[in-house]
Amino acid sequence: ACTQLEVLSLANNQLSSLPASLSNLTQLRKLNLSHNLITHIPGCVYNMKALVFLHLACNRLENLAENIQALVELRILIVEGNSIHSLPKALCCLTRLELLNLDFNDIKDVPQEMHQLSRLEKLACHPLDKGLHIVHNPLLKPVKEVLEGGLGALFNYLRAG
Repeated sequence: ACTQLEVLSLANNQLSSLPASLSNLTQLRKLNLSHNLITHIPGCVYNMKALVFLHLACNRLENLAENIQALVELRILIVEGNSIHSLPKALCCLTRLELLNLDFNDIKDVPQEMHQLSRLEKLACHPLDKGLHIVHNPLLKPVKEVLEGGLGALFNYLRAG
């Protein structure tokens, strides 16, 4: 019934799912679901079209669904500390992303289309820095040498195919 709610934190609650009724929170701008037991992003989240901030760190996510592209306003996506193996191409449609934290997952390669995320300004190290956080993964592609060249080198590598 709280359809005008803009910020919701459900962190640290051992949640594994969310009720479908949360789909009614269409004005929600910030959602914190970190430190729970979530194995996939609940379907109702994809109806929260106004989201600019989605925090899903320290859950049990193994992948991100193609539906992620529905969250076109997203500027900050934090999914560090999960078990994500691969990234969907649909993630690259979120062109407003300024901070994408993928640290401490099981990601071995990144989609070639990732260079479309032009608002990610750098490879970031400090948790509060904007940019792409990806170094703490067992990356096979791109190789570490590319990452040492920074985000520009990564995007050039991805563009080259």
